[in-house]
Amino acid sequence: MLAATLRAEAALARHRHISLALSGGKDSTAAAYLLRRHWHRIRFYHLSTGDLLPEVQDVVRELAGILPNLTIVHSDVAGWISAHGLPSDLVPHSAHAVGQLMSEGPRVVSRYDCCFAGIMNPLYQRIRRDGHTLLIRGTKRADMNRLPMRSGQMLDGIELLLPLEDWSDADVMDYLREVGAPVSTAYQHFTNLPECATCSAWWNEGRAAYLRERHPALFERYRERMAMVLDAVGPVSAAMAAELKELGR
Repeated sequence: MLAATLRAEAALARHRHISLALSGGKDSTAAAYLLRRHWHRIRFYHLSTGDLLPEVQDVVRELAGILPNLTIVHSDVAGWISAHGLPSDLVPHSAHAVGQLMSEGPRVVSRYDCCFAGIMNPLYQRIRRDGHTLLIRGTKRADMNRLPMRSGQMLDGIELLLPLEDWSDADVMDYLREVGAPVSTAYQHFTNLPECATCSAWWNEGRAAYLRERHPALFERYRERMAMVLDAVGPVSAAMAAELKELGR
């Protein structure tokens, strides 16, 4: 923790216009509290997709009453999906432009295309437009197989700082309890909270059981969206299963 604080302090000393991406999840909240001596210098940005878990909304509202400089950025995820298709972890040939010309099936898109359009890019462009030269995120090496960017790297004149880069999930939760920071009750079920409660991708998050138990209305919306994705990927998955059976797999 001391090493992370020292690296962060050195980065902050190089910049006057500093931003922190605050999702309302445990990691970005921990990053914010780690730098609480500098809150007066940091502009916090929260991206609202209009589809947050209620428990995450509660944390964001609590943080809004604590942090001095919180800006809410809104994106039109529903409008983008209407124009481009629902996100899916499997994207069949029918979703390709040629498949769509031949009406082979419903349109779906990669989960990363939707996340970039609805979350990552709107937030980044707002931070860039506001003239910030340092962007702080709560991303950790433990979150993925390989970090796409590391602390100190530059993009469009903006330096990236990941103060929790070497932390584990347990480190984060221990730290949040130590400093008394707001923590979503949804972490009793999730390791990482979904960005969108009813997203039709990110199937490994385990949202179905949670939404069924806690949020029936969101569960029904999620089920409808997943049924639409199944219409797109089901026939292709069935064809693959049949082929694998012939191959003895």
